[in-house]
Amino acid sequence: MSEELPAVNDIESAQTPTPPVHMGRLAKIVRFLSLADFAIVALATGMLWIVSERTWWGTLFTFLPRHALLAAPALLLLCSLFTHRRSILVNLAAMILAAGPLMGGRIPLGGFGGESASEATIRIVSCNVQCFEPDFELVVDEIKDIAPDVVTFQEAIGDSALLPRAFPGWHILREDQYLIGSRYPLHRVDLCEKGDFAHPPALTVRIDTPQGSFLLHDLHLTTPRYGFQKLNLHSVLDGSGPRSVESSTERRLAEANRVRAYVDKIDGAKREGRLLPVVIAGDFNTPSVSSLYRAVWTGFTNTFDKVGLGFGYTAPCTNHRHWFNDVPWVRIDHILADDHWSVATCKTGHSKGSDHRLIWAALSLRK
Repeated sequence: MSEELPAVNDIESAQTPTPPVHMGRLAKIVRFLSLADFAIVALATGMLWIVSERTWWGTLFTFLPRHALLAAPALLLLCSLFTHRRSILVNLAAMILAAGPLMGGRIPLGGFGGESASEATIRIVSCNVQCFEPDFELVVDEIKDIAPDVVTFQEAIGDSALLPRAFPGWHILREDQYLIGSRYPLHRVDLCEKGDFAHPPALTVRIDTPQGSFLLHDLHLTTPRYGFQKLNLHSVLDGSGPRSVESSTERRLAEANRVRAYVDKIDGAKREGRLLPVVIAGDFNTPSVSSLYRAVWTGFTNTFDKVGLGFGYTAPCTNHRHWFNDVPWVRIDHILADDHWSVATCKTGHSKGSDHRLIWAALSLRK
């Protein structure tokens, strides 16, 4: 009897290695987790931009670290390289969404070009110096490296022997918790009344530079931390915790609107026969993604949002029981400019001299 020859298809299937069963299962798991993670990141991003500080839980989410939502797709991306390569694009999309709209990462649309060489460039530094603790010298050293023309401090309460040495020959104005220093002459314009808030939320000066005068508002708005202090499992169940957060947010919004009205009133008064350029710098105690921020500060350019690189987180820079020490996770310090200015550079600091990183910007007056 003649032996039957195997069919061609049988020969090809015998030569093609069959993937191990466990690899097939891993591929399915990675695919499922990748899709689920992308959905979670997309939902979190939508919640942040749409809800934000409009609800108590949205406010809580706005101020919580979101690093895990970037770490998860990064880990799944590595897994997908070896198990399910079609999931690579899904995880890349999740990482871009998490790093950008969700976590506030920035890449300058104009590229990575250097600072303008115009003589009209003015460097402005802003920092909440936390009563010059824990190590104001570190802040001063960093400021010296920046070589600014103007500094604006918040919580500059008390005194520091470093101040005269740090800014020799400068024009200095101190009032309430604010300190504004300038290489150029400056003149007090007004102090925003505190009303029923803990402190005046803004101090305004006019700074006279060789290129022209401009108005500078130094801000420090109320922290949302007070609303979170009563938040725990018991207070969530009985409703007192959410009410505390909502009440705090309402007060913060009222304060921000009060300051915006003050700023608009000051800015709208003609000086030297014209409206002067305006800069607003300080501790806003809310990120630019927040619905509260977006409701109040329209019409001004956020300098880091426009030309910053990376996340630019400025707070909190303290020790934590449930987080990495000295690793900030939210950018609540800002420098804003009106349309009289061209923004060349904006960066955040790295020193550990305060519970906030400083922020600085290089601005040029438009011709």
